[in-house]
Amino acid sequence: MNGLNNLDLNLLKLFDAIYRERSVSAAADRLNMTQPAASNALNRLRQALGDQLFVRTRSGMEPTLLAQSIAGPVQQGLKEIGASILEGMSFCPEESERSFTMLATDVGEETYIAALMKILETSAPNIDIRVLEAPLEDYENLLEFGYADFAIGRLEISDRFMREHIASCCYSVLLCAQYAEEIGVAEDSVIPYELYLSLRHVNVLTRATPANRHPVDMALRQMNGQRRVVLTLPHASVLSGILPGTTLVATVPGPAIEPLRARANLVQARLPFETEMLHVLLVWHRRQQLDKGHSWMRDQFRAMPMTSWDLSDMRATG
Repeated sequence: MNGLNNLDLNLLKLFDAIYRERSVSAAADRLNMTQPAASNALNRLRQALGDQLFVRTRSGMEPTLLAQSIAGPVQQGLKEIGASILEGMSFCPEESERSFTMLATDVGEETYIAALMKILETSAPNIDIRVLEAPLEDYENLLEFGYADFAIGRLEISDRFMREHIASCCYSVLLCAQYAEEIGVAEDSVIPYELYLSLRHVNVLTRATPANRHPVDMALRQMNGQRRVVLTLPHASVLSGILPGTTLVATVPGPAIEPLRARANLVQARLPFETEMLHVLLVWHRRQQLDKGHSWMRDQFRAMPMTSWDLSDMRATG
């Protein structure tokens, strides 16, 4: 089998046709080939595999033991290749059984992924979604080598990848409603700067956010200010179980506010300083740009109405 490196798809299609038809001429007709061309191709396949493959008998071309053993895998392989090509060229969400892997933090899960699953429930019930959480430095490799289809969030990523701005939001302060009343912080009020610095802070630092690039701390550094962080967490979703009944405060992005307040009695206050806007990007690999399934998924993300977010008017249209 020294010729396996030169084995092409057309030879396997010819093998399958001869196996089904038991005739070189009938296989040639099936593939719109001339009989001499089919015979030459069969000789190349025999040489590549080191076996006669088919032996001429009175009842037609009978497969050898090797041909019988590989016929099933060849047919299945050709079927899967054809299905994959058709899936990429045309996409029917109602019938598709594809799987997509997303890179997202827990805030992304509670907003975009939660909204996506509601869409898929009716529009594409057979599509499966897998969510991965990974350090930001791993995002590019996961997308490059096909371990993830999309990344969503506040990302700094190479220009080798396609990206689209889909939303922007600000940060807000959350604290226990009872404690907020005790220290005079009203709902939607601006918390005084000195009070903000004096409070005990929970810092939500996701695996996708570099420690020195958190927008809140970057803004404070410019004012020579520093908050007292007593707890650092990788997820915002657990704050609904941590903040109530404590003197802790957390500064979180807009998308996290509504899910957290739905689970706990919390007060939302505004920061006494401006931070860098949190720009949410949808990122994917360039090789998937023309894939119909990926294109459909991107359309679903674009169409999501994130009315609870503090959105800018920068939503992409491309």
